[in-house]
Amino acid sequence: MAEAKRLRMGTDSPSPSTGEENERIEVLRATVKKYLPDFARGVAEIAATGDKDSTMVLHQDAFAAGYDDDEYMLLGMAVKYAGLHGISVTVIGKNHETF
Repeated sequence: MAEAKRLRMGTDSPSPSTGEENERIEVLRATVKKYLPDFARGVAEIAATGDKDSTMVLHQDAFAAGYDDDEYMLLGMAVKYAGLHGISVTVIGKNHETF
């Protein structure tokens, strides 16, 4: 049986300073804009409407279809990015449904 990947959770780390937290948010924004420009534009368009009950729907195969760590991380970053703009994310689909 495979061993679980070792992860470092934020709750196990000291709280970041305001400057560190702002830097993390800017890195998050830059990463999403670089790797998911259409997603970032969609979030901006929805946020511009001012609708507080907005939800984006993502298909799971759009992220981590190949079970790669960077893809998993990018999915999490997309969810956090949308949350920064007050937008909920719903993930749909079955594995490899779109192939």
